[in-house]
Amino acid sequence: MTNIWLPLTATALAAALTWWCCIRPMVKNRSCCTTAADTDLQEELLRARDELQQLREGATPPAVRHDRPEILDR
Repeated sequence: MTNIWLPLTATALAAALTWWCCIRPMVKNRSCCTTAADTDLQEELLRARDELQQLREGATPPAVRHDRPEILDR
């Protein structure tokens, strides 16, 4: 029975360290690896979404409707 306490303790310690160092920061949205590149990426994504929205608003349907698909590589 005493031979099982060491592996159980080591497993519990590993689980506790994993929670404290990895899972807890992610749950609270405070990752330990935040960099300026993350904010640059978020800004770039925001600009791309704005551009996509502008393109969708400015899109117009074709003037002549065809019964078959238009071939673009003539």
